[in-house]
Amino acid sequence: MEMEELIAETKVYNCVECGKCNANCPISWFESDYSPRLIAKRALEGFIDVHDEKIWHCMSCQLCSDRCPSEVDYPKFIWGLRAEALKSGIKEAAYVSELEQLFLDGERDKDIGIVKEITAGKTAVEGQDGGIVTSLLTAGMEKGLFDSAIVVHREDGFKAKAIMTENVEDIIKASGSKYQFAPTVERMVEAIIEGGGKRIAIVALPCSIYGIRRIQKVFSDVELYNIGLFCFENFYYELLKPFVSEILDVDLGLADKIDVKKGKFVVYIEGEEKSCDVDELQEAVRASCAFCTDFTARLADISVGSVGSPDGYSTVIIRSKKGEELFGLLKGLETTSVDRDEIAKLARLKRKRGVEELEKLEGV
Repeated sequence: MEMEELIAETKVYNCVECGKCNANCPISWFESDYSPRLIAKRALEGFIDVHDEKIWHCMSCQLCSDRCPSEVDYPKFIWGLRAEALKSGIKEAAYVSELEQLFLDGERDKDIGIVKEITAGKTAVEGQDGGIVTSLLTAGMEKGLFDSAIVVHREDGFKAKAIMTENVEDIIKASGSKYQFAPTVERMVEAIIEGGGKRIAIVALPCSIYGIRRIQKVFSDVELYNIGLFCFENFYYELLKPFVSEILDVDLGLADKIDVKKGKFVVYIEGEEKSCDVDELQEAVRASCAFCTDFTARLADISVGSVGSPDGYSTVIIRSKKGEELFGLLKGLETTSVDRDEIAKLARLKRKRGVEELEKLEGV
């Protein structure tokens, strides 16, 4: 794909420089020299440089493209530039390593990132798998490690909505995975701007954790506890709901719980389970997920997921002193061993897929 092809396919030609992309970009709010609009403008003028480190600042949240009146696909354009950067010898890992050194400590695992401790655990709290995320948030808030938490609630059926809360009841209400992207970073930025140096816990996907760390690098006064969720891919709710209705003959909005395990998308509704292959739902997967290479939320203080643990347990990867401090608050915790190879296998698979998708964009 030549540069002109990339510009045309991502509709960069349509940019009218209205600035909505910048206004909605959480990274732009703190990194004044990062601007989706200016990157697009420079590309149109023929001055784009794939050696510019700012092309690695984007976290692919798609808020810019979702709210662009001209339907410019900025994230895909950035991924195209990254593909050329990788081809020219620039290493994506260098930008991740810089953030790892700033915020994490432990032993490096080439597949799953920095590790201080890895275990499988469950608590008495009802939640997804072992209820670990809900327990971490409630324990941290009750102990006073943070004043507020950013979590994802259900609304309008099973649609995900990111909220900031200061009470345990909202945390418990938010338990359970939604398998959708929600603008958690946007909520965090609003909290920082409105509340100054508050102490905040945030539950987010790997792509969002990357953006959070970039913001934290610039705005170091805020005290953040980052809980990252394992993620292979997530869905657009507006597309997922009709697909589930057609394939499984159930209303996703009435589901008690959803889960993704061993290649199956499972809906729990009225005491029954209905499932289909995740591959049957590929048309509902967010576009940016195809290029993502991070399965285990490598930059989080503590990463949580079900892969590698027995049923009813959550895999927990502690990556920093903050993660260690937070995990140490859990009471009545049951632990068991983790199948580390299973986690590494899926992490390699996601990285392989992301790299392959990037290679399709090479030749800018």
